[in-house]
Amino acid sequence: MRALTRRLLLLTLIQTILITPFLQAANPIEIRPNKQVPSSPTPPTPQPMIVQFTPPPGWGAADPSSLPPSVKAMVIGKGKGAFPPSINLGMEPYTGTIKQYLKIIKAINDSQGSQWKDLGTVRTAAGDASLSQVDSKTEWGEIRMMHVILQKEGTIYILTAAAKKDEFPQHYKTFFDSMKSLRFNGSPIDLITNAAQKEALLNRIQTVKSAFNTLAAKEKSSYPSENEETIKQKVFNNSNFQMEYWNPFTQTLDRDYAIMGDAWKSLIVESTQNELMREKK
Repeated sequence: MRALTRRLLLLTLIQTILITPFLQAANPIEIRPNKQVPSSPTPPTPQPMIVQFTPPPGWGAADPSSLPPSVKAMVIGKGKGAFPPSINLGMEPYTGTIKQYLKIIKAINDSQGSQWKDLGTVRTAAGDASLSQVDSKTEWGEIRMMHVILQKEGTIYILTAAAKKDEFPQHYKTFFDSMKSLRFNGSPIDLITNAAQKEALLNRIQTVKSAFNTLAAKEKSSYPSENEETIKQKVFNNSNFQMEYWNPFTQTLDRDYAIMGDAWKSLIVESTQNELMREKK
């Protein structure tokens, strides 16, 4: 699967990989603070926006470690030849408009001899998005890609469906159903589709919170003059808390939720840490 993913990425991720230098030349890229894991436990940062889509039933997920940073997820179906159908979700910081972005994409495809078409808009669960199509000649024959492009809060989200051009019609409904499912969600835990795994993670997080609050209360009773922020920082950085609770928690994410990817893990770690450090009202 890893070798196949690499071959697919050479083609299907052209918009999310190759256009980055062009975007940097056209508009300054701004990385929003709430998308970075803070170096210090405080102050709490806003919850990042989570984007997701529903993959076709039975499709396999690509190994997250084989994907470039701009690509958050990729699923692969079964095809007749060496180039199976696939869908990937990418994102890039961008401060321009959708129209400007599409002009850049068109210019890149024109320069490579690919046929790009603006198909108008499509209604997704995340809102109206741009719909476009690209036909490219490759070593596997002619490939067709369809892109749903949506901009939100300084970030471009690109959902790309790809298949051999002569096979594309048979996958069209499958592709379109997944594309229309593009949506935003405020909690990374909601991205877990397995109910048992979701419940297990919620229980693990609750264990960490309970232990943290108990230690914080004990610390407060010993040092009543210290403010809550200082106490929580001390508890979080305490080696016993790190060894007995926090490290096992992050190891659980690595071991049991590896398929969710590093970006998802970072969001879980960040949101849990922020909840621990949030002051009581």
